[in-house]
Formats: sequence, C-alpha cells, structure tokens
Amino acid sequence: GGGARHRNTGRRIERLAERLGAGVFTTASGRGAVAEDHPLYCGVSGLYTVAPMDALWREADLVIALGSRLEETATFGWPEDAAQLPVIQAVVSEESLVMERPGAHVLGDAGRIVDGWAALLAGHRATGDWSERIRTARTALAQRAADRAEEAVKRVPEGAVPVSQVLTALDRAVPADRVLVQENGLQDMWSYFFPHYVLGTGGGSVVPSEQTPLGFGAAAAVGVRLAEPAGRPVVAVVGDGAFNLFRCELPTVADAGAAVLYLVLDNGGYGWLQSNLDRVSGPASRFSFTTPRPTGTEGVALAHGLGYTRVTHPDDLPAALSTAWQRVASGTTAIVEIAVALPDTPPGMTAASGDFPLRE
Repeated sequence: GGGARHRNTGRRIERLAERLGAGVFTTASGRGAVAEDHPLYCGVSGLYTVAPMDALWREADLVIALGSRLEETATFGWPEDAAQLPVIQAVVSEESLVMERPGAHVLGDAGRIVDGWAALLAGHRATGDWSERIRTARTALAQRAADRAEEAVKRVPEGAVPVSQVLTALDRAVPADRVLVQENGLQDMWSYFFPHYVLGTGGGSVVPSEQTPLGFGAAAAVGVRLAEPAGRPVVAVVGDGAFNLFRCELPTVADAGAAVLYLVLDNGGYGWLQSNLDRVSGPASRFSFTTPRPTGTEGVALAHGLGYTRVTHPDDLPAALSTAWQRVASGTTAIVEIAVALPDTPPGMTAASGDFPLRE
C-alpha cells in the first residue's frame, strides 16, 4: 500500500516475497513501492484485478498487507467470507488498522518490519507449487491482455485511437523512470490494469486515491513536476472532461515553467456518466454527457508557448509522442490530445455501474 512507498530500500519487499514464494500485489496508491517487472508481481489489488489473477485471491492461504488501510477499492473481489482469508496487517499507526478480518496486526515502519521478518526467515526456501501457479497466471494474463488490446482495435471506429496503443506508445517514447500521474475518469483507468501499463525501472505513480475530484491528476502533475528532480519525466494521462476543468490553468503552467507531458483522452465529454446513462436509458435518452466538439485547447496552449498536437489515427501516435517528449525534455509542457472512442472501456469492466464497475 501507499505506506510502503519509499520503504523498499534494496528491494527488501521483493526479497521477502521470494523467500515465501508469495505473489506481490500493490494498491493503486502503493504503485511504485515494488518493481512491476518482477516475476512475482501480479498487478493492482482489488478493483483493478482481473482474471486469471483474481483466482489467486480465492486460492490464497494468507495475505500480508504492508502499509495499507485495506480500503474497499483494495479489497474489492476478495472472498466475501472474510474468515476465508486471514490478513497480517502491518501499518505505522493504529488508526489504520482494519479489524474485520482474522489475523494479526503489527505496528511500525513497513521497511523495518520486513527486515525483521526476513531475518527470521534466513535460510528459508519457498516450497510447493504456489510460485508456479503465479507464473502460470501471469502468462495467461499476458495473453488475455493481448487479446483484449486486439479486440479494442476492432471496436474503435475510424478517427479514434485505442487506449491500449496510447499506453504502448507512451512506454516506448518516454524514459522508464517517468512518474505517471493518474486521473479520476473512465478511459484513463486503462493505466491501472497490469500489464497494459507497467511502471518502468525506477518509475513512479501518483493517484487520486481517496481524494477523487475531477481534474486532480491534471493539476497534481504540476506539483509533481516542481517537486521532482529536473530531468525526470512527469506524464499525466487525463480525460478531456478533467482537462476541461484544468485548461484555464495553462497560463499558470507556463508561468511556472513546469514541463509536463499531458495525454488527453478525448471522448467528447464525461465518459463514466455517459456509460451509466447508456446502461440505464439506452440511446433514446434526450440527455448526453459526451458530444464531440472542438476543445479549444490548441489556442490556449499555443498562446502561452506550450506544445500541442491532436492525434486521430494510431499510425500518427508514435511520432506525436516522440516530438512531444522532446519538447518536454527541453523544458516546455506539451499536450497531446488523442481522439478515443467511448466503447473502448478499460479491461476490468463491461460497464460502469455506480461506485464500482460490473465485473467481466
């Protein structure tokens, strides 16, 4: 969880997992705490866990939760009978303890706790076939992700770009130590689903977590840029609805000299709301939350010396991102506005439904 970030010196958490043969999940706010290219890494827990990884939770004997409050998004999809899955929860203070599940509680710094456990397990080697079960699930997940990306390409009409291809192009264009700042929308959630987006070596992540006002990520990226060392890439993946709320701050971005790469996924408005409306009312509704229209971003960006490109075809995406990143690397914010299609939903849902998506 988020409380384990910056507590994983020397990859101590991964070493503990290796001794136990344990799969490693993070919460959304805990991304960056462990290496996502590690062979035991399984993705984001709870809301963002999809088949076949979700089966691991039903088969597990024990959960060790490091620095997590175990909020409902992190435990969504766990076995409904809490007694089935005991938890050892290690947090720094008692107000973060969750008492609904059986198990033990340890108060202290996550890194020091892991060091203590590792010392007790010195010489221990993992036994059984659990590690192989994890590897099998990872292989199946990779194939499922490839199939899902291929399906998305077929579903996206001409004049739009599949979101999975946006994430692939981002990974190729921007150095691996980038910090990804995420938003609170529908299609930007693709980046939460492993392995569609994998934090690169030394990569970081900032998420809205429990504070989810629309536009958080777009604004927070400026603060992240100013706080991070010069030269470290900062990328914000945001929906056009969120960016619409933030666009009036572009003059401030220019004045601050904050060089951020913004990828704006433009589906014409508020995709989450439109998806719910379509599910309830169908196409006959007289209301609409998504209407294709000029965004006005280009004029504001160019007027303040910021980079701007609009992409409506997948073939144009690599060059657009490469050029935008070069501009950001030279010290200027760049905005790449990308036309996307509303049916191109994230891989963990068939439809947005109230607080949580309907599971596939």
